[in-house]
Amino acid sequence: MNFHWPVLVLSTLAVSCASPRPLIPDATTSDARDDRTITDVSADGAGMDATVDGSDGSASVNCPVSFSYRVPSGRTIGRVEVTGEWSGWANPGVALRNEGGTFRGDVMIPPGFHGYKLLIDGDWQLDPGAARRKYVGGVENSGVSVADCRLPSLTRVSSSVERPAAGQGRFRAEVRWTNGIDGVAVDPMSVRATMVRDGVRTPVAMPAIDAGARTVRLDVASLADGKYTAIVEARDQRGREATPLRLVFWVESEPFDWQGATIYMAMIDRFANGDRSNDARPTMGVDPRADYQGGDFQGLRARVADGTLDRLGVRAIWLAPVNRNPDGAFLAANGRNRVMGYHGYWPIRAREVEPRLGGAAALRELIAEAHRHGIRVLQDYVVNHVHNEHEYFRAHPDWFRTGCVCGTNNCDWTGRRLDCLFTEYLPDVNWSVSALSERLADDAAFWIRDFDFDGLRVDAVKHVEDIAVYNLRARLHEEFEATGVRVFLTGETAMGWGDCGVDCNRNEYDTINRYMGPLGLDGQADFVLYHAVPYRVFSSDSRGMIHADFWTQQSQRQYIPGSVMTPYVGSHDTSRMVTLATYRGQGPGLDPGIPNNQWDNPAEAPRNPDAYARHRLAMTWVLTIPGAPLLYYGDEYGDWGGADPNNRRMWRDPSMLSPDETATLTHLRAVGSARRSLVALQRGEYISLAATEETLAFARRAGTNVAIVGLSKAGADRTLDISVGAAGLRDGTVLRDRLSMTTVTVTGGMVRFTVPSWGAVILAP
Repeated sequence: MNFHWPVLVLSTLAVSCASPRPLIPDATTSDARDDRTITDVSADGAGMDATVDGSDGSASVNCPVSFSYRVPSGRTIGRVEVTGEWSGWANPGVALRNEGGTFRGDVMIPPGFHGYKLLIDGDWQLDPGAARRKYVGGVENSGVSVADCRLPSLTRVSSSVERPAAGQGRFRAEVRWTNGIDGVAVDPMSVRATMVRDGVRTPVAMPAIDAGARTVRLDVASLADGKYTAIVEARDQRGREATPLRLVFWVESEPFDWQGATIYMAMIDRFANGDRSNDARPTMGVDPRADYQGGDFQGLRARVADGTLDRLGVRAIWLAPVNRNPDGAFLAANGRNRVMGYHGYWPIRAREVEPRLGGAAALRELIAEAHRHGIRVLQDYVVNHVHNEHEYFRAHPDWFRTGCVCGTNNCDWTGRRLDCLFTEYLPDVNWSVSALSERLADDAAFWIRDFDFDGLRVDAVKHVEDIAVYNLRARLHEEFEATGVRVFLTGETAMGWGDCGVDCNRNEYDTINRYMGPLGLDGQADFVLYHAVPYRVFSSDSRGMIHADFWTQQSQRQYIPGSVMTPYVGSHDTSRMVTLATYRGQGPGLDPGIPNNQWDNPAEAPRNPDAYARHRLAMTWVLTIPGAPLLYYGDEYGDWGGADPNNRRMWRDPSMLSPDETATLTHLRAVGSARRSLVALQRGEYISLAATEETLAFARRAGTNVAIVGLSKAGADRTLDISVGAAGLRDGTVLRDRLSMTTVTVTGGMVRFTVPSWGAVILAP
């Protein structure tokens, strides 16, 4: 993966006031601790004082933890101290040394997970460089996880991957071991390495061990394309084991980049039935649209294996939640209809796969198949709530909030975003409870480790404390990112419903941005762009292409640099674009023209080809602009349906499609293939060239790679004369349209091309 965050200067999150006492936790509060390795803990056999706890005679230890604080530009600071749970929040704390504008120092801390704060010239502040957070006594603090430094540890020195040809992949790595703080040496004979691919573990024969340098070198050749994890293990002469070091890497013909990767969202139960033996029986009293319909991992795996997703240019799959859901039916939001948890968003087990979707073995086979195609797989991870049958809620109801339901009287979705319930049978996760926070982060690591997921789509981000994003990222970084292959985290922060300018959407952009960065999410769904463009410009005519151009440019300007945004025209939470286009102008709100369509008076199949033409144009737009665009299953052929559950109809094989759907599939395969093959469409900057109410032309440029896109919602063909100097194209350059295969030539800094009515061109050398 070639995705890298830029170096960001994080602003200090100050928590200061005249009296510091309310800003620190109650020192008598006890939270669960978790012994895990962090990168800022270092020790090697000397200098530590092991003490004896007089109560039971057991040896205890303090470990050196390195802290640093860089003084913000333009600010003068005289003193920085560190204090936390380990010292009873002592004030003053341990002073750090000022080394040229950066305060540094080691603090002796016992193993465990601790809350702490910085005392900056006497003010209590969060540490802006801390990867973790922890609530203690109801107060948010920075968090530090300290491993037992008596244990040996393993660190990566270097690693590299070569792939001169298929089947000739080569992985090299050097790993160093460090003795524990008490000086007990690692046994060189215990050092071993294992290569894991698709769940198959193969010992690495004769790794090169240098006991004097305390290193082991791996050199594994003749690797087929795919995803691998090299696991290095060691123990000391007392038999104490180091935390295994995981070195994740890919062997593939071209570097993968999440920026520009087309993501396919599959609601597994509604995709394809590959194994009827796991089908659930119809549930009495439940509308079939809200019941299990038989889709499973085996069905999706078959469509990956036969190239169905490859032909669309798909590079990643987002799976709806795979956790086990309840067996019974529950009332929908309208209080009348009963629904099942076929969608996966009502988890009752933390680490158990839903058997009605095929179970754990089938999930592993699906992910392995995707990896053989170079396709990454994201798990939809539910962090805001559980079902009231969940094992954690039954064992620890105090870990959760119960009370008002979002959207009811005195329980606003925004004002009570952190504690309102989506519905009364979905207890709200209280991330300020340290034991639960750590458990959920460990559960996330379990899914990544045991099933080889490549990342998480984090559900309902704005409805949980910020600690959720921080602690998930830190936990996954520790275990899986030693080689720099980042566990991709993308989020859902639902914002941006207003049809207004940038200023009135400032809160929307800022809220989405707050969760992204090196210590948080890599990206998010672009809700602002969705509510600004798709149903206003394409499914209806309330706005023109100038509007689409303006808001596409804003998405490049308003989000923090390095973020991977996901533009989309539909999802499991919205009516289908084809249906919005069919009923346009016949009703108010976000579903214009589809009144009461959820359970009664549902939308019908479109009869006018115009709806499909509008959908094709919208999808062409979303697949050619920057970001990691979303294909919601069925979008590829223009599936129809109103609000949930009507937008979750069973996926249909190409042999079952209507002529309009077949034409849509053919078109979007061509667009997806263009995106997959053109670097400019994947990672190029967006350059607006010309926009009217009916037409839009823009360039995508990545270095010397350039593509020109023309879109038109006019009722007749439009011939455009476009200046392409801003795109860096020279006279004489021949451009081929990836949709019609016609060619044009750059002449006098201009290109002339004809865009079909409700059609598109994609021009590239």
